[in-house]
Amino acid sequence: MKSSLKFLFSLFLAAGSLTAFAASYTDGIEYFKAGQPDRAKILLERTLDDAGTNKAESYYYLGEIAFGNKDYTTAAEYYKKGLTEDPLYAYNNVGQGKLALTGSDKEAAEKEAEKYFKEALKGKNKKDAGINLAIAKAYYETGTPGYEEYMKKSYKADKKYPDYFMFEGDVLVDQQKYGDACGRYENAIYFDPNCIEAYVKYSHIYFDINPTLAIQKLEELQEIAPNSAIAQREMAEAYYKNSQYTKAAAAYEKYMQNPNHFQTDRPRLATLLFYGKRYDESLELAKEILAHDPENFVIRRIVMYDNYELGNMEAAEQAAIEFLGMNPGDNVFTARDYLTYGDILSKEKKYAEAIVQYEKAYELDNTRTDILKVLSDTYERNKDYVNAISVYEQYMAADTVNNQRVMDYYLLGQICYSAGQAAMDSIPLRDMYLIKADSMFQVVVERSPTDYRGYLWRARAAAVRDPELKEGLAKPLYEETLGILDQDATNKEKAATKRVYIEAYKYLGYYNYLQTTNPAKKNEAIAATKDYWNKMLELDPQNTEIIEALKTLDTL
Repeated sequence: MKSSLKFLFSLFLAAGSLTAFAASYTDGIEYFKAGQPDRAKILLERTLDDAGTNKAESYYYLGEIAFGNKDYTTAAEYYKKGLTEDPLYAYNNVGQGKLALTGSDKEAAEKEAEKYFKEALKGKNKKDAGINLAIAKAYYETGTPGYEEYMKKSYKADKKYPDYFMFEGDVLVDQQKYGDACGRYENAIYFDPNCIEAYVKYSHIYFDINPTLAIQKLEELQEIAPNSAIAQREMAEAYYKNSQYTKAAAAYEKYMQNPNHFQTDRPRLATLLFYGKRYDESLELAKEILAHDPENFVIRRIVMYDNYELGNMEAAEQAAIEFLGMNPGDNVFTARDYLTYGDILSKEKKYAEAIVQYEKAYELDNTRTDILKVLSDTYERNKDYVNAISVYEQYMAADTVNNQRVMDYYLLGQICYSAGQAAMDSIPLRDMYLIKADSMFQVVVERSPTDYRGYLWRARAAAVRDPELKEGLAKPLYEETLGILDQDATNKEKAATKRVYIEAYKYLGYYNYLQTTNPAKKNEAIAATKDYWNKMLELDPQNTEIIEALKTLDTL
């Protein structure tokens, strides 16, 4: 596993020289058109001085990003730089016109903007679908009336221009007409199967409605643009959001080989490797990330998770202390975070400390009743039976009566049984817990009358209440247990049920043995004792205790 991850690291360091991909500013444009300006900005700046970059075009899109952030001063600088690089790249004129439209004097602003737009439409650009569409966007994005006129000019110039349909779709999204918007994005794909942003925006709209359809659209995109950074990333993200972690991890690994990947996506890969149960690789990547970004919240979490899953409890505990001691900032700690820390402490038998973490987990998410079950179990391990019972009852009360499982009554009964055993110094307290245990096991018997375990545990609870067998409280219950077991002849051959037979025969034999002191019952008691203990020896022939006990019967 480590060798495969080291190979992945070598791809990061090679900056593309060892990959089949080539870094290109056009990836930044694709991100911008797909509605992801922050990522677009990173790529456009990263590739600005590359030999193959059209700087005039890059500056235009950087200006558009600044405009979208209402940083009009920076936008103006970028448009100006674009015109300096290439005065004929008319989109930067459009950008300057759009800036003019933001003026407070609307009439003067429109007149100023028209000068720039007129300059942009000189010569053959007058019938350029893209320039006319850019002007339409300028009016629309500044809330200035008149964008429809330029939309018509754009359509007239090229009725198959994909960006025209993309903008129509964007306008419909603003109007919350999502179905109609997807129709426009489909039109863009029809006229240009390589219109990457159309696939991305279509998939974003459909993901919450029909994730399968959204993923299929992105899989189509992979086929037509396998080297596109945004296509690779969107595919990986879609698999991740749909909980297809194995596919997501593979897609992210491919994407991370692209020179236009984002370092900020590496934590996602570490997370996906974790979900894919590739804990060693996830941990190695997480450590490498922390070496450069020690305050990475997500990665601190993953280090804790990975070490827990790998069984590195000491390292896991230290990671938990460091992670949960962080200032989360805009992040949030989750119930799973505290639950995992609790599991780590529980594995180390630090039950009292684990309880604190489980309680925090439940406070964060009280819809997760499963946490109450874990909490109850930990209280029991810590021999705090009062709270163990109380929390388990809370767990059962949080469910509907119809959904309470037989096993819940069984497990609560066992907690009460353990509490009774621990209270042997106080007969009233002991009996209180054991009677409660019996009532739980009685429910098990009623709901699962053919399951021997309910009968067995009723017998055990009764036996603890009558340790000297003076009343024989457990006698009828062990007899019932045997009656259920005898309904399946193979039970004497199964290890688990064979042990129950031995337990019942031993108890019943001993009970009858104690009756031999009564002259009126002596002979009958001896015969019954021999019967039970001989049956026990059939199943456990090497039991020297019973062999010797049988010998004593002959002396009575």
